[in-house]
Amino acid sequence: MNWTLVPRLLVVLALLPYIAAPVYRWPAAQPFSGPRWWNPYENADAPWRRANFHAHGQSWGGLTAGAQSDAEVVQAYHAAGYDIAGVSNYESVSSADLVPAYEHGYNVNKHHQLALGARAVVWWDFPFWQGINEKQYVLDRLRPWTDVIALNHPARLHGYTVDDVRRLTGYALMEIANGLITTDDRWDAALSSGRPVLGIGGDDTHDVKDAHRFAVAWTMIAAPALTSQAVLDALRGGRSYVVVRKDANPVTPDLGLSSLTVDGSQLQVRLSGAESVVTFVGQDGIVRQTTKGTVACYQLTAADTYIRTMVQGERADLYLNPVIRTAGGPPAWPEATADTGWTALRRAAIAIVCLLVTVGRWRR
Repeated sequence: MNWTLVPRLLVVLALLPYIAAPVYRWPAAQPFSGPRWWNPYENADAPWRRANFHAHGQSWGGLTAGAQSDAEVVQAYHAAGYDIAGVSNYESVSSADLVPAYEHGYNVNKHHQLALGARAVVWWDFPFWQGINEKQYVLDRLRPWTDVIALNHPARLHGYTVDDVRRLTGYALMEIANGLITTDDRWDAALSSGRPVLGIGGDDTHDVKDAHRFAVAWTMIAAPALTSQAVLDALRGGRSYVVVRKDANPVTPDLGLSSLTVDGSQLQVRLSGAESVVTFVGQDGIVRQTTKGTVACYQLTAADTYIRTMVQGERADLYLNPVIRTAGGPPAWPEATADTGWTALRRAAIAIVCLLVTVGRWRR
């Protein structure tokens, strides 16, 4: 065998997957508009359930570095007062608890997605470099096999940049809290561009005995029943909020959302627990108002396209889903479409490069 040919064959193998991804056209960034306000908490009258979906158990012979089995992970979360304890191993659907889930992605730059309500594992990925076309293609491949898709830890290694989330479509949630790491900038960039992204929080723990990665960030969900369908419906509808603890050790939640209402042009937030600092954030991530108390009101203006609320308590912070301007009903997600002309040119160019690399070497 001619071993000098091996590096060139490896280059060809690395390039070939990129033929699959189309060149996309994304809807232009367009702030939300309309005469009405969509309030995800309008019908959030169900019991609040504490949930974590991002945790790793032992799988793939220890390659995921999970210290406990899936069953032990679930048991630890339930013992800590969680109603829902999801396990999301890499490329392996776990049904150890209520919602079947896994973490998709085996690439070097942490472009990972949380597949909730997964019906099968999607193995397609681009292990090395990913541009925005590749990121969109992965999301499109996941959608037929997943009920709800979240972008995991978007700030880690800049897996999803601010520019990415201004354009990408095809997902519903963003992990705005991965342990103690929060990504408000990505959330506001997506919302300001007319992408109705909702928040989710998770520990991303690989060892439930590590207090710095256990019961750190979680999602409170108003679900009428502890069934997979009820939980996923509530997440899709925005009847949830994210909690991030400040204490060094796991704590029992002592701060929560009682209600969020929109009456005419007045947004009112009522909290359970001690007085807290309440901040209202709007278009382009600009702080509109900050106040303190257990009840906070904000007067919505004609310039507001969305308003999300952040609560800073003594022991924990809350991140509430936004109220959004619409023409009526829930805000619609825009859709990316493939550009057939540019896609054909791109695929031809990659194929020609692969051919030249291979044939040119054989001729030598």
